[in-house]
Amino acid sequence: MELHDIIKNDDDRLFIISPECFIVFTGDSTEDEKPFIRIGNSLLLTPRVIPLIENIIITDLITGNPACEQYNIDPRYLSSNRYIGSKLIVKRYLEFQKLFGLDLNNATIVDIEQDIPQLSKEQIISDRETFLGVFYTDSNFKILHNQKTMFDLKEIHQKYPGDVLVHSKLSEYSNKSRYAGCGFVITRGATIFYKNNSFSTVGIPSRYYSAFAQLQIDPANIRDVIITNTNSMPLVPLIKWKNAAGGRLRIFYDNDDEIKLLQKLFNQCTLHHKSSKNFVCDNPEGITIQNIASSHNCIITIKNVKPATKDITIVYIHDPSGITQAIETAANLYIIDYEIYKKAAMLCASLSPVIIVDSNRQGVPIKDVTYCIPSHQYDVRYYLDEKKLLSDMLSCCSKEFAQAISEEDFDEIEKLLTQELSPHIVYNCIQTLRVILHSTTNRDLYKRIEKILYKMQTRPLPDSYRYTIMLHKSYAYMTCQPVQVPQEYPFEAIEQLDEPSRPAPHTLPDICNRIIEDRKRLEMLLDLFYANNTEIAKEAKSIEKAINKRKKEITQTPKLDVSLITKEKLKKRLTVLKKAGIIVAGIAVAILIMVGSYHAFILYQEKQERERQARYIEYLSKKYAIHISDRDIFFYANDVAVKNGYSRIDIKSLKEKNPHWIYPGNRFILLDGEVVIVKPGDTLWGISERKLLSLNITFYTLLDELEKKIDKGIIDEHLAQKAMNAAIHTKHRERVKALLQKMNELKAKQNNT
Repeated sequence: MELHDIIKNDDDRLFIISPECFIVFTGDSTEDEKPFIRIGNSLLLTPRVIPLIENIIITDLITGNPACEQYNIDPRYLSSNRYIGSKLIVKRYLEFQKLFGLDLNNATIVDIEQDIPQLSKEQIISDRETFLGVFYTDSNFKILHNQKTMFDLKEIHQKYPGDVLVHSKLSEYSNKSRYAGCGFVITRGATIFYKNNSFSTVGIPSRYYSAFAQLQIDPANIRDVIITNTNSMPLVPLIKWKNAAGGRLRIFYDNDDEIKLLQKLFNQCTLHHKSSKNFVCDNPEGITIQNIASSHNCIITIKNVKPATKDITIVYIHDPSGITQAIETAANLYIIDYEIYKKAAMLCASLSPVIIVDSNRQGVPIKDVTYCIPSHQYDVRYYLDEKKLLSDMLSCCSKEFAQAISEEDFDEIEKLLTQELSPHIVYNCIQTLRVILHSTTNRDLYKRIEKILYKMQTRPLPDSYRYTIMLHKSYAYMTCQPVQVPQEYPFEAIEQLDEPSRPAPHTLPDICNRIIEDRKRLEMLLDLFYANNTEIAKEAKSIEKAINKRKKEITQTPKLDVSLITKEKLKKRLTVLKKAGIIVAGIAVAILIMVGSYHAFILYQEKQERERQARYIEYLSKKYAIHISDRDIFFYANDVAVKNGYSRIDIKSLKEKNPHWIYPGNRFILLDGEVVIVKPGDTLWGISERKLLSLNITFYTLLDELEKKIDKGIIDEHLAQKAMNAAIHTKHRERVKALLQKMNELKAKQNNT
């Protein structure tokens, strides 16, 4: 392969690496020194070209992402680079790099403000005077070669979708009617709350083009961004677009310097900055987001939620720190990230209703823990009237199903659910059955519905639908409906250009294929340069290693420190000790002083707590005659087996250790989402028995506390609700209802006196 095989004409001198990164070859041979020009930047730019770049163009429009510049340079050889552009913009651009520990003061700046012609600012951008850069007063930039235009930034951005064009297309294809209500949207990296088509996002969505396109979100209506990590890189494209449109954005972020520098770079938009340590985000449309105890966990208040036109509270738990305070906050709905819920299932046992954000969950929600997945919309409605709720849900089902419900013809219902109905119709029918299940007092009816639901729980979730969460009392029900989304613009293909693995070229639009081909052409051109220059090749490998390391450090998703949850559990135990009035502090402090070990102190307290808990469990067992029947264990164990992909099992196999399907290390997900790892000697029967005992103890602890308060003349509706949420069968619910009646009588008596 020769140079003329790659560079056949002047058009071949341009390499489009991404819609925001361009490489121009100005040389005549492979012996030329630093014959490349870079405009913009990209995470996908090969590090091999970096040692061969002399001139870097900083356009007035800030082509590329300034946060990505660190991956396109070698700080050791900045003196050999020239940054060309408006001096003020270039200085701010280079100052921005200090955020990433890069000092670019040694870089040479070529100021285009000198000798400005009336209509343009011309600057030779290569020692080869046949290449002329033209900076226009309308922010356009061109490269002329032999008096012929070979690069026109505005023209390219009309064809090759840069950040501004893509956001404009997202705005064009948005659907405002979808977000006329209120609710939230799950994306990868963020949860976005909305009301009346106004959005406030907790976290920054990463690679959100295809997600926003599918969800038909207008980026112009994103008013607030709460940054929950230390990487604001995904935010830059949105700011760039708002800068082009003269928009506004409120940012809650701990790094004040970073936001100030972004405001300097993009000074045509307005960035309002507030700290994210202790914040209150008030959206004028009626959403308030407030963090809990300096954590990233949030309390979201939404005003006048239909059809009840009442305010509701949502607690969003996605930070292990401050989880105790989050759990103790009364709410109409709890949204919990799966990784946290998995670790803190027991802490969350009393919460209801709960929605778990889990990208891998595919089954239809049957029990009272509901799963949400990314790239989906969840509209929220709040009901006080059960009849209105059932009516609205039946309107989302088939007419035949509604008729069968009215006639209580469950044979027909089962038949309808197994027919070839639309996935969303089946889904809505299943959820409607849950409403009836929770409201009926007929035991036979309850069992019949429960049986149907368990048969249907393995059906897959409908995809590409809009979901509606209907809140009533302590339950959350979901319906879904299809959404028509036009696919006229290749948002997904554009996004995939930044991914290591890409689809076959024939599935991509021409603009994407040009980029892929240019990346290949550039690699072939670099092969020619490095064939006889081992020193530069060695240097390029060194740069590539350093940049890949930096990419890994900056771009990888930080892992949740779930160990904080264990600490929160310990804190909660110690708090219970204090409330119980057990006088162990003096003894413990003495031990601490004598032994000189905090570890000994903790062990002593844990021992005391275990003994106290054992005495209390014995007290509850006698008072309430707690008994876990073989029948209860049998049904629970079989439900767990089915949930984990096994067939129903006879009682003998359940009680025995069966090496064919249960063995040490086996992972079981219990009905409330708790994950259990099988230990030597475990049986599914024993696991189920322990779990049922734990659930009963949790319930009766709340019931006991509630009874004691009522006896003292104290009305605690929140505690009553927690007890109702912790109930696992009809007997439990009847006990709580009896206490609720006593509370009502007590309330009436107090009102009359």
